Amino acid sequence: MKYNSTFNCSKTKIQYLFATLLLCFLLQGNLFAQAPNRISYQAVMTDTSDLPIINSAVGIKISVLQGSSSGTPVFVETHSTTTNGNGLISIQIGDGTPVLGTIASVDWSLGPYFVKTETDPNGGTSYTIVGTSELLSVPYALYSVNGTPGPAGPPGATGPQGVQGPQGATGPQGVAGPQGATGPQGATGPQGATGPQGATGPQGATGPQGATGATGATGPQGATGATGPQGATGVVSLQAFNGSVSAITGPSVVYVFAGPTATVTIAAGQKIVAVASAPLAVGTGITTARIGMCYAPTGTPTALSNFVGSFYSVADIDTIRDSYSASATVSGLAAGTYLVGLCIYNQGSTLISNNDYVNGWVMVVN
Repeated sequence: MKYNSTFNCSKTKIQYLFATLLLCFLLQGNLFAQAPNRISYQAVMTDTSDLPIINSAVGIKISVLQGSSSGTPVFVETHSTTTNGNGLISIQIGDGTPVLGTIASVDWSLGPYFVKTETDPNGGTSYTIVGTSELLSVPYALYSVNGTPGPAGPPGATGPQGVQGPQGATGPQGVAGPQGATGPQGATGPQGATGPQGATGPQGATGPQGATGATGATGPQGATGATGPQGATGVVSLQAFNGSVSAITGPSVVYVFAGPTATVTIAAGQKIVAVASAPLAVGTGITTARIGMCYAPTGTPTALSNFVGSFYSVADIDTIRDSYSASATVSGLAAGTYLVGLCIYNQGSTLISNNDYVNGWVMVVN
């Protein structure tokens, strides 16, 4: 069985995005407190073997399209950035080099909107990787900036009228100056005589038409051109899952799903790509946990399987609720239906109970 994976376990409340050669956009809105006119965007760059492209320059062009995936662009900008040791890039949409409009000028109430990403993995502006995804969750704080205003409150009582001030004195009118005399009109000069029109010359005779030449022989047919490269791998399905994360007991000897899961059906040879994040914390003390993406066949209950086997992420979880994320790819599974979700293996005895909502996406690709 072949595993390809990328993990991001950080203690920051931002958004995460997983991408293969076909970029998949994931937006998680934490914009309720204020509207900074920026949207966090992260992506993991992988090559055709699903290996991360690390420590490399990447050029990205971001376009916000209105109405459809081929709609009119209302905001366009470019970014030049570098992947880290895990192939991860992090940018702020709205903080790049502007090409068209500004992110603050987008009226989110006139959606739907789509985000188009164009990527040059060589760091330039020859964009060869293109993906378009609908913004399924409206950035509510940005919407409220230019959304429909609420009803006006009742008018206040009319205050008393102030005392009328005195009228100023009228200033004196200046003396009118004398009008100058009208000068004499000059005499009209004589009109020149019209010259004679020249005679029209004779038209020459039309010459005879030449005979039509013989048709040349047909040349030999050229050789058949080479077969073009195979197109990019297609996406079969894309599902989102979200919901609250219940308390996770420990010490445990198996992985358990953290909150809701997605159900996907695959055919032989297809891969599952998944990414998810959830804010986690304990009530008191601290515990150590393994965090990853897991799957299990539907039907008869079985133990969860981590996408990446023993290559899992380990985190110390304390009383401060922070966002923990995982993303991975699994291939070589038998055809069938599987449950997929964020999973946790609580190695300590402290209950992980101060949790929030999990948000994630699952994609099936050929």
